[in-house]
Amino acid sequence: MGRLAERLEQGLNLLLRQSETAYTNHALVKSLIEVLSECGVVDSDRLESMWRSECAKLDEKSSESASSTLPLKKPRKAKRKASTSG
Repeated sequence: MGRLAERLEQGLNLLLRQSETAYTNHALVKSLIEVLSECGVVDSDRLESMWRSECAKLDEKSSESASSTLPLKKPRKAKRKASTSG
């Protein structure tokens, strides 16, 4: 039981580090976009629409691959009727 708790703690620590890294990366990208927009290098409206388009493409691909990797359901067996002969 102790090993399970230790493994769970390690997994949670890894998730925490990953979420902190993602948050930091998000803040960096957001700051860069703001600076580039202020300088006139990037059109933030165009960037956002392109980003949303790319996200939509990724969502389509991931949903297609998820549906193709799902195992096919086995057909249900027909229930047998109770015999009335005694």
